[in-house]
Amino acid sequence: MKTITLGLLNLLLTISITAQQISQIGSEFENCGDTPAYGLYDYSQSSMLYLAAELEAVGISAGNSITAIEFQFNSWDNGYELDNQTIKMAHVTESSLPDPGSPDYSSLSVSNTTTVKNEFDFRGFSGITWGQFDFDTPFIWDGTSNILITWENRDGSWSSGYGWLEGRNISNRCHIWFKDDNYPTESSSTDRDLPNIKIHTTFNPLPITLSAFTGELLKNDDEVSVKLDWTTNSEKDNDYFTVWRSIDGQNWGEISNLVGAGNSNNEIKYQYIDRNISPQRILHETIYYRLSQTDYDGTAEYFQIIPIELKSEKTHVVKRMNAMGQEVLRSYRGLVIETWNNGTTTKTIW
Repeated sequence: MKTITLGLLNLLLTISITAQQISQIGSEFENCGDTPAYGLYDYSQSSMLYLAAELEAVGISAGNSITAIEFQFNSWDNGYELDNQTIKMAHVTESSLPDPGSPDYSSLSVSNTTTVKNEFDFRGFSGITWGQFDFDTPFIWDGTSNILITWENRDGSWSSGYGWLEGRNISNRCHIWFKDDNYPTESSSTDRDLPNIKIHTTFNPLPITLSAFTGELLKNDDEVSVKLDWTTNSEKDNDYFTVWRSIDGQNWGEISNLVGAGNSNNEIKYQYIDRNISPQRILHETIYYRLSQTDYDGTAEYFQIIPIELKSEKTHVVKRMNAMGQEVLRSYRGLVIETWNNGTTTKTIW
């Protein structure tokens, strides 16, 4: 329900304070019901998605360290209590939440999940008030991914009253789950308006500047491989790179480590060829790769995911074999196993 319209407020507002920057996304006054916590239930969870373009528009850059967030509260009972609250942040590739599924976001491409504020007690703010939450652990934005903010309410009890946040009337960017007796499941998923937010950041240069990360499918007779190339323009305390592979874009396996340059201000090119692609993976038609970088102190940073299409159009036969695995001519009669240019096989009796 719309309560107030302030046409003089810009949607995106940025305020710089010395070394710290406070950036506001959203300034409308739509009531975002049941966020960030649905106090009438024992347990609840809310998810809020903010796009990379929105962060860039207010001056947040790759490598900025997010140290706190503020939400615009409205009509909370003074002193309303919620215990055992947790805030998490993560990078996500999706730009909407049409069906986030269960609260573990198993249907989304989520990475770098960080518990930024852990198991704190929350007391409601009276009136229309910006409430600030300082992080226990900062979250470093990679500059390209969208950001998913999760508020988990594990209070285990409920009280009448509470309130809501103010925000924008926009679909599929905020979801809530709620339940009594135990933590919620996907059956209680509900769409909500997107809350206004202020993001506190400090500049924290990324350990490397990655200017390119690309993949190319290579085929040589029966062998299928993928060539991965990436380029850095600078590196700081870069111990090594890790190459990851997935057949569904969600479950990842480490396939190789490559030594980094340590410290450098020059352009450096890296390459890795994945020759261990089984026929089972080819059947999935698409394979996914991502790159991570690890500092000398063990801190890791993840970069964007790239998909590689494994199957090209089936246009011609590259090999014919009989049931014994022997190559045969086109004139052969009997069972013929044909291997096509895109890696698929067919069996035909001539």
